[in-house]
Amino acid sequence: MTHERFDASVVISTYNRPHALNLVLEGLSSQPIWPEKILVADDGSTIETSNVVDLWHNRGLPIEHVWHEDLGYRKTTIMNLAVEKVATTHCIFLDGDCIPLKQFLHDHMSYAQTGYLLAGPRILTSQRFTMQLEHQVERCTHASALFWLKKYFAGDINRLAPLIRLKDGAWRTAVPQRWQLVRGCNFSAETEHILSVGGFEESLFGWGPDDSDLAVRLINSGIKIKNLRFAAPVLHLWHPEEDRTNLRLNKQYLETAIREKRVNAIKGIHKPATKVSH
Repeated sequence: MTHERFDASVVISTYNRPHALNLVLEGLSSQPIWPEKILVADDGSTIETSNVVDLWHNRGLPIEHVWHEDLGYRKTTIMNLAVEKVATTHCIFLDGDCIPLKQFLHDHMSYAQTGYLLAGPRILTSQRFTMQLEHQVERCTHASALFWLKKYFAGDINRLAPLIRLKDGAWRTAVPQRWQLVRGCNFSAETEHILSVGGFEESLFGWGPDDSDLAVRLINSGIKIKNLRFAAPVLHLWHPEEDRTNLRLNKQYLETAIREKRVNAIKGIHKPATKVSH
């Protein structure tokens, strides 16, 4: 089956969760349109993740594996290495445990607007439902409204609102500086703007608000937030709570970025953004 391509790349962060990544790539492959490139930003996973990428490459997905050695939680570093490989006008960001549901790619591209960062919603899953999905006991790619209703009342998903679809409108840009809407598991922006602020802040080591830091710096540079509520949903698979050892220090970077109206990453992609060819 031939898929229509559009001028965007999807960057997926992952670390040693091949079953979840497989579901994410299955979700992307099931979209009616495909991006020009899918870049798996791998923070040092073992061979199982590489095998998943190879599997989907052999199935025809336009996918590339961007990997570096495992030296601890360095998500922002590997994300920047992947972003530097983007050669499209738009960049869509996904986490490797967030399954893109129906119309995810279509919504990010059809609602794209010059000078805006698009902030998409997520639906949280229970541990039970996550295990069922990862072991192929359940499938959600083409699930019906009744399926999701049953999952909600069974306590397997936390909300239904993101599954409701509303058209574009002025209300989506009503809070243009609300960086809190942005989650790293589901957002998109023009590539030149990501590059112009230096990409992700590599001074953030370990789990922390790297998505918020980038959103704040983009807003400080003049970019506005567009709310993708009621569009482009992802299903966020359950996982144990991350190690928050460095969270306090990472939050200080965010607070300083807000206070100082910082635009450029202290440590990031420090090179001029080049014009993307069409």
